[in-house]
Amino acid sequence: MRPRSANEWRQFWHDGGDRELRLLLADAWPPLRGFAEEAAAPHAERIALLLGSAAPVRALAAELGRIRTDLAAEAAPEQDREAAERVDEWFRARSG
Repeated sequence: MRPRSANEWRQFWHDGGDRELRLLLADAWPPLRGFAEEAAAPHAERIALLLGSAAPVRALAAELGRIRTDLAAEAAPEQDREAAERVDEWFRARSG
């Protein structure tokens, strides 16, 4: 079941959801490859907030694009979209 209450949400992330998301982003999204988990955490948190609000894939991809800009990485909308799709699929499978 997808976490719905604040307590369920905290428990989901406490039970490994936060770490899984950081690892997934490091694997699926080139701008975070090679980042230490702690360094990737603030970026993953931005995506987690969108996941918690049931944002669509296009919103996840747009946020990855903004994070990419913050990291001074070259624009790559297709990579952002592909990573967003993987994150969405993971979240649905993991929390569904």
